[in-house]
Amino acid sequence: MGAEMRLFLHIDMDYFYAACEEARHPELKGKPLAVGTSTVENKLKGVVQTCNYEARKLGIHSAMPTAMAFKLCPTLNYMPDDWEHYLEVSRRVMDAVKAEGFKTEVISVDEAVMDLGDIEYGKAEELGRLLKGRINTELKLPCTIGISVGKSYAKMVCDISKPNGLGVLKEEDVKGFLKDKEVTKLLGIGEKTAERLKEMKVTTIGELAKANPLSLENKFGSFGKDMYLLANGIDNGKVVENAETLSIGRERTFDKETKDMDEVAHMLKALAKEVMAEVNKQGYWFKGVSVKARYSDFTEKLKNRKFANYTDSESIMLSSGIEMIRPLIGEKAVRKVGIRVYELNPKKGQKSL
Repeated sequence: MGAEMRLFLHIDMDYFYAACEEARHPELKGKPLAVGTSTVENKLKGVVQTCNYEARKLGIHSAMPTAMAFKLCPTLNYMPDDWEHYLEVSRRVMDAVKAEGFKTEVISVDEAVMDLGDIEYGKAEELGRLLKGRINTELKLPCTIGISVGKSYAKMVCDISKPNGLGVLKEEDVKGFLKDKEVTKLLGIGEKTAERLKEMKVTTIGELAKANPLSLENKFGSFGKDMYLLANGIDNGKVVENAETLSIGRERTFDKETKDMDEVAHMLKALAKEVMAEVNKQGYWFKGVSVKARYSDFTEKLKNRKFANYTDSESIMLSSGIEMIRPLIGEKAVRKVGIRVYELNPKKGQKSL
């Protein structure tokens, strides 16, 4: 291993919401299962949040209307989403990850990355197997782990090792692993950036590795340099420890679709009270607020706002939420709204961190 290289372990929970439901309802394991946005009574009116691999084999996928999912599989097992349960399970997963004692960055409810330092490949793989075993034994959940010399590469090898796998990508194999992959497989490169790279006759990571670094920097700024380094097997990304990146939120469906802002504000006020009660119960400050509007055609719009300092103010949460959701109301009838606080930090005395 190069003198400056460190190993990273990326863990991603497989089909997380559906796996949580399988753990609660073992009789569903091995059968097609979807977790959706509507109640069981209204299951044909929502969309699929996630589904297990048995359902995916039948063509069902997230964001698909549940009515279509049931056409593909009339015997599909269906569960309404239970965010608070998934959040609690996520905390237990992340506690197990952090218990290993390595610097850990929680990326989302079902994903995290650990900086293993200069540990040997064999020891890293052993750690990965122990972690997978513990999560499977204690929580009855499958997960996939990727191990490599950079955050990006650990995630990439994790992605191709799904489901329920463990992949190790050694430093000497990184460039060969990257060579023929599309540029969009590199962290941060989306469709728009890929289109601009195509103008430079760059479509694969191997071609990106051979591109002129000055041309890339001229066209993309500092990100051009980052892309070039990543394509050449150099990942300078660091794990940023965070007290908590999860969130606490509530959402509710209206009895009747509405375009009435007063009705929406009234609902948001009730939801904000519920969120604040949970935030106080768990003892957190929060630094961000997000709102969601789901329309009658099942499309959604979300808005987020991040504050300069941590707060525990319900009025700040509510006023920000109402201000953000106002422009989302009126064009189409809204059927569900939600409010959520994120970037949570345990109360330890100071708001400004």
